Amino acid sequence: MMNRHFCRCRFSVVTQLTLGITIFVAAMADVPFAKAQVSVETLDSCFFDDPEGGPSLEKECGYIVLPENPDRFDSPEIKLGYLRLRARSDTSEAPLFMLAGGPGQSLIAPETLLLFADGFLGPILNNRDVVILDQRGAPNAVPTLDCPEMYGLPWEIQDRELDEAGALEVGRQVLADCVTSARTEGIDLAQYNSVRIAADVDAARQAMGYEQIVYYGASYGSQLGQHFMRDFPDSLKAVVLDGANSLSRKSWVQERARDADVAIQKLAAICDADGKCAEAYDVVGMVDQAIALFDAGPIITTYQDPGDPGLQLELTLTQTDLAGLIFGFQTGQIGIHSLPAVLDAIIADGRASAATILSEQKGAAIVASRGATQGGSAMLMHMAVVCSDDPVTSADDLIIDPDASTYARIFGQTVLEEYLEYCAAVDVPSLPEDTDVDVTTEVSTLILAGDLDARTPVIRSELVAATLPRATLVEFPEGTHVQLGEINQCAGQILQAFLADPNVTPDTGCIAEKPRLGFVLPDGTISND
Repeated sequence: MMNRHFCRCRFSVVTQLTLGITIFVAAMADVPFAKAQVSVETLDSCFFDDPEGGPSLEKECGYIVLPENPDRFDSPEIKLGYLRLRARSDTSEAPLFMLAGGPGQSLIAPETLLLFADGFLGPILNNRDVVILDQRGAPNAVPTLDCPEMYGLPWEIQDRELDEAGALEVGRQVLADCVTSARTEGIDLAQYNSVRIAADVDAARQAMGYEQIVYYGASYGSQLGQHFMRDFPDSLKAVVLDGANSLSRKSWVQERARDADVAIQKLAAICDADGKCAEAYDVVGMVDQAIALFDAGPIITTYQDPGDPGLQLELTLTQTDLAGLIFGFQTGQIGIHSLPAVLDAIIADGRASAATILSEQKGAAIVASRGATQGGSAMLMHMAVVCSDDPVTSADDLIIDPDASTYARIFGQTVLEEYLEYCAAVDVPSLPEDTDVDVTTEVSTLILAGDLDARTPVIRSELVAATLPRATLVEFPEGTHVQLGEINQCAGQILQAFLADPNVTPDTGCIAEKPRLGFVLPDGTISND
């Protein structure tokens, strides 16, 4: 199923027997075997074409080659894709290592080069290298631990007319088949966890010839950064965590409902402080009204594919579909400032308007999934990391406050049910409990957080900062998830000031000067016009 990703050389039976004898003799003679070495393999061309109109940068692409299991001398090799942007001058400054979130995502992409335009992060390259590193199993790694069949599931579920329980079962079975295929190819999924990935980062540092690095992690990358801080403190000059969650969180779904509610409440507060938004919308009330439209049961409707007159889908819309739409709009600047207007349109004509808007969203997603074999993350790698670090093992993993909104309950329950099924399918060992302890490393740390972040709210960053003696937490009042990802110019300025001298608290005055985007109003205008 996935031989293109999983192919690697294995030992023959004769070779394995020979190795077994060698290991026995060496053990008797008390002669240690050297572990496999880490090396750098450069490529003649990069993983992608330069974006049109992008900045002119000196770049190098390649792989960090290292053992899958460094504790075994006969471990197969894996490769981590990297993109190195060279400094514009000779420098001894510690390089900036950047790692993506997900887990399973990649920053090795044309869009990342655009971040280094002169008007944003480009000045960083004046005096330091930037290394963008993929995690093991991620899209530019070998092997890539993906599960292509997962991406076509919406179409399959629709085609087979499965309910939500049936959809979960199919998803679990598809993922289990990918797990079986990976293990048949000789991949040890137990080696794809946060502790191993943190060690990979340090191996890459050494192989590339750097004494220390500045670590930047986005979303899951910020969680990975805390593992790196714990295990390799001497390798760090400084750390930047963008959209952080604390290691003390014991489950991937533990706070999902609470986080969604907190983000809605903060959105409501910002809308209330905006005269035009407050006059037009009651955010919390509209969320409740929208959810209540399903009190009479699911909404049955149709979706006509605009690109194919012969394709019409019979859709069953549920509260789960609505909760997913709301959460989707909570991520990103355009979505969050449009959400009140979207909620207003959903409840305008009751179930009829809800059917129109939700069917457009769901129907388009189903059609787009037909024949799809790729997504935004390496799915199997994502599950291996999540289910080893913060495994979901029980319905009790989800915390539901007594005063939680119905929206938050539905959203949290949906995420819980998915990860319960998927972690059971992946079946990887959990990391030791001591990896769930918040780090206390004495290294200068900049933590960037958005007040409207529904994935890693400010309270999560506060927990991280609380145990770090040299942490600076910077909150952006209208920020969502990952400040560099939403091209937050002020965050970029603060980051550059921090890099210039991590021992000095950076000036955050640009936050007060940052222009507001305003909210979309019912007439299509913007509230701050």
